[in-house]
Amino acid sequence: MLDRVVFDQRSLDRILAEAVLADEDRAFIHELLYGCVRYYYSLAGEVQGRLHTPLKPRDSIVFCLLLVGVYQLRHLRVPQYAAVNETVSAVEHVGRPWARGLVNRLLRRAASEGPLPPQTDQQALDHPEWLIRLLKRDLPDDWRAVLEASLTRAPLALRVNLTRIKRDAYLERLATIGATAQPTDIDEGLVLRDTIPAAQIPGFADGAVSVQDVSAMWPARLLQPTGPERVLDACAAPGGKSMHLLERDPRIALTALDVDDERCATLRSECARCGVDPAIVVCGDATRLDWWDRRPYDAILLDAPCSGTGTLRRHPDIKLLKRESDIAQYRQLQGELLKNLWKVLAAGGRLLYCTCSVLSAENDSVVDDFITYTPSARVRSLAIPDSIETRYGRQLLPKIGGGDGFYFALIEREHRIDQ
Repeated sequence: MLDRVVFDQRSLDRILAEAVLADEDRAFIHELLYGCVRYYYSLAGEVQGRLHTPLKPRDSIVFCLLLVGVYQLRHLRVPQYAAVNETVSAVEHVGRPWARGLVNRLLRRAASEGPLPPQTDQQALDHPEWLIRLLKRDLPDDWRAVLEASLTRAPLALRVNLTRIKRDAYLERLATIGATAQPTDIDEGLVLRDTIPAAQIPGFADGAVSVQDVSAMWPARLLQPTGPERVLDACAAPGGKSMHLLERDPRIALTALDVDDERCATLRSECARCGVDPAIVVCGDATRLDWWDRRPYDAILLDAPCSGTGTLRRHPDIKLLKRESDIAQYRQLQGELLKNLWKVLAAGGRLLYCTCSVLSAENDSVVDDFITYTPSARVRSLAIPDSIETRYGRQLLPKIGGGDGFYFALIEREHRIDQ
């Protein structure tokens, strides 16, 4: 499976969703896959530094097995003999018996010699060179902290549905299963001390609580729709922000829009779990208007597609799947979305633009391009604890033990005609 990520450019989430795994093996395989991808550059450096002759492309699976073996030696509390022996045995299962001696020798050397010194910034920081360079440019005071946080595991955060249960009451409910949690700045937010499978979280099945990153809870609070307002969640799947908007005020008239049929099916499933009418889901392309009923919206949430560089803790495969050239493509799409959705926003209405990126090219630069050519657009100030004030919005950075990286800019439509 690791071979399909590294060499076939498949996403970890998709591969694991398609895999048929025994329950007793799933957690360990998940750990190996995510760990090897998270530390890919340093692990690959160790393997390549000990190979006298590079492996042929057809033997990429042997290279990946070596990554798995070195990962266990460096990052897991697996006895050295077990890490070596199990990896050597796995060579037979992937049809490369000739590699038994090679794998055995390389891993035994790695175990006895310790880590090789990194030869590049990629190996030293376990991130691609292009991303390191962009972070240094955009976050000169914080780039190293962002990289360090991105190598940690994200905590499990919960959003309590306050229309069903108070946060303190839910904390007591957690205590009945021996779980503890820390309240967040968001009234409905909790960060658990230990990870719990979603199926075992009290109240999850019936929508009393949802799994959601702390930073991802801010959009509903910043947009603040109330009463009978018409609200559009323009890129709504998988549905966490849509449900949060309704939990904060069930009276709003919400449209949850997404472009993909499969993602819309996920949205409807989330509606069913949370007791929401699935009729709010509309399948349509937010860069077009053929889905629109010609009635303007008072508030729009645009959680735009982006590089995801603020979520590397959860999606470390981004480091292997994305390229610097992708940023320009995302920026073009983000601009198209802003321009098109502005057409469905009522005069006096507001649009919250957000991404889970920490790169200025997808954040302030996109907003700058938009307001420069949109006379009716006016940026409103935002207040978010522990965030960085940017020219147009607020940037949250990924924090160890805290939320993911997120950017927010609130844009209001004035009563004037755009040229």
